Amino acid sequence: MDGLKFKIEVDGEVKEAEVLKTVTIDDNNYVIYAIDKGDETSDILASRIIKDNEGKDTLVDLETDDERNKIKDVVNVMFS
Repeated sequence: MDGLKFKIEVDGEVKEAEVLKTVTIDDNNYVIYAIDKGDETSDILASRIIKDNEGKDTLVDLETDDERNKIKDVVNVMFS
């Protein structure tokens, strides 16, 4: 799945994102992805992957500080 590109809505605007890594933490699946800012830099974001009512993967925001901190640790290892 790494390197896969997909469309995502961020702040009401649809943008193209590229998967950097998928990880499983505490039985939850997450995707870490980059959105090109257009100035040779990218925003690095993460979302939890859940199955919707039709069984399709859907991305949802990280809900707790604990969840955000665990993903932050993964991102820090990826870029250190």
